[in-house]
Amino acid sequence: MLNSQLVSNQYYIYITPEEGLILWNIYNPNPAQCGFVAYFGKVFQFVEKNLKHKGLTFYITMTEMNELPSYGKNVIVVMLGDELCRIPKYVDKVGAIYKCYGTNQIVGCNPLFEPSYLNLVTVIQYVRNLAIRLPWMINYQFKKLKSWLSNTSKIAPIYDIPLGYYNSEDLPIKNIEDRLYDVFFAGSATHEPYPIWSLQYWLRTPKTISREQMILNANRFQEKHPEFKVESSITQAFGATGDSKAANSYSERMMNTKICLAPRGTSFETYRYYEAIKYGCIVITEALPSRWFYDSSPAIKITDWRDLESTLEKLLSNKQLMQEIHQKSLNWWKSKCSEAVVGEYIAKNLNSLIDSR
Repeated sequence: MLNSQLVSNQYYIYITPEEGLILWNIYNPNPAQCGFVAYFGKVFQFVEKNLKHKGLTFYITMTEMNELPSYGKNVIVVMLGDELCRIPKYVDKVGAIYKCYGTNQIVGCNPLFEPSYLNLVTVIQYVRNLAIRLPWMINYQFKKLKSWLSNTSKIAPIYDIPLGYYNSEDLPIKNIEDRLYDVFFAGSATHEPYPIWSLQYWLRTPKTISREQMILNANRFQEKHPEFKVESSITQAFGATGDSKAANSYSERMMNTKICLAPRGTSFETYRYYEAIKYGCIVITEALPSRWFYDSSPAIKITDWRDLESTLEKLLSNKQLMQEIHQKSLNWWKSKCSEAVVGEYIAKNLNSLIDSR
């Protein structure tokens, strides 16, 4: 563990202007029960280890797009929760921005060649989100044009970073053949309630439809193959509450899982993908965007949950294939998604950026 006295930069959690700043000791893994920063606390420890420069101010926020407590080339923004993939208004007032979920959305399906109600609702959500993103995109392009005309480099670079895990304990890695659960899913099956006048109330959301289909087909597989242990843990809301017992129980089940189902949520990107990869699970997911930490991933992507049964049968009947994907998952975590790799990635880009000024 790195020594906290070596921290040369300031880290703040900044949710909203009303809540104000929370000075964050990055060696405290779960400040104020903020489970969403557990992963990034360790990431920033490696940033400190690899960053050549001092005096930077890091603002870690979920979705604050409009304003920050301060600005300048020494201000680095890390945005963890913007599932709409927007570009902040202050992009010309800070040094760099690191974003989970990136700045580009994917449709993730082909409604023309693979028509289904899920794909229809997915396209509707994509168009709706695009309409929400449009003003931010126009603002960004205007600022880029203004910067080009004035021959200045005021626009901050925006880097993609992985979500990481939400709440995950550091438990031993078990051999895949020794694991208890053949198939495992834990998460909410429905979205937050919408008012009766909203479009989502009547159409339902892609998350709800996708997870209902996944659970239906997982149950069908279990009925057809009672010899396999399929574990479903349906929760009422997203994520562990920050309770260490809940996080440990979830991690223990993930540690004992061979195949983890990682259906989409509001976005195609989910914490569950990383929580499963970390323990070397075989991940079955839906579409994933093209990012440096997803491209060529060992995760198995399916476009229709009706294919789940045949996919599970193919995997569970081939122990050698299971072992190979298990090892690829562990290697992927270590080489693409681990706290050390992401911390080094952030530091490397900042070192290069600051050196070039």
